[in-house]
Amino acid sequence: MTLFFQQWYGELLKLFARRRTYIGFGVFIALETLLLWRIHASGLSLLQRAILGSGSDVSSYFSALTVALQIVSWTVFLLASLFITLVAGDIVAKENEDGHLRLLLARPVGRFRLLLLKYLTCQFYSVCLIQFLAWSAFLLGVLLCGWGGGFFFWLLDVDFVGLYNWEEGIKRYAIGMFAMGLSLTAMGSVAFFLSCFRIKPAAATIGALAYLLADFIVRMNGVMHDYQHLLITHHMSVWTRLFAETIDWPLVWRGYAVVFGVNLTLFTLGYAVFESRDLKS
Repeated sequence: MTLFFQQWYGELLKLFARRRTYIGFGVFIALETLLLWRIHASGLSLLQRAILGSGSDVSSYFSALTVALQIVSWTVFLLASLFITLVAGDIVAKENEDGHLRLLLARPVGRFRLLLLKYLTCQFYSVCLIQFLAWSAFLLGVLLCGWGGGFFFWLLDVDFVGLYNWEEGIKRYAIGMFAMGLSLTAMGSVAFFLSCFRIKPAAATIGALAYLLADFIVRMNGVMHDYQHLLITHHMSVWTRLFAETIDWPLVWRGYAVVFGVNLTLFTLGYAVFESRDLKS
């Protein structure tokens, strides 16, 4: 087991030694700064009207937590999907293209362990990226709005609102953002699965991104309203239910069972493809 974690640590070092790994972090910081500057300059009239419509005090609930959640909701799907699929699509296909896999498999290491280490690495990156987005938005929100106030949970595609004090709001925000990171591991699984084929890294990234965007668009326009259970983005959005005043735990557990089931299925299929390939000749 110690050797396994040492090998995983080596994979993480390899990943974070690449400059392109940090593109997503830099883009998120730049975009968050721009959005928060615009909020400070002009205010969030739509959000403020929503707070007023709920009968709450804008001066109290227009807080760092409320603003941070809005920033995350605007940026997380499109940008996170891009950078997560970029890393997961590269993690096998790029090393195969560069000839690194033949060198690794010349050593006494099984293909399953090698693939599992790479899969865990890209999923670790997915969770870290989302946590960076969530907490950098929160810190910038504190600089804009100060510490304290209430937490007003409101998203356009969610059918409820939530009103919490500061302590409960931070707790809900932390749990919700961690749950979001777990939900978005499905993005990495799709790109990782494609990366296991004899395919260019860019093709794996574009293929995964195209599938996820198509799934998201179909869900949002209501075409598959009666069949939303077939859309992975529908189950990925279950993290929002953790902000309800009374959490529907069976719904939450069912959503994450589907997400983790998809992850396991895609990893298993990816391993089957990877195992059947001739990498040493």
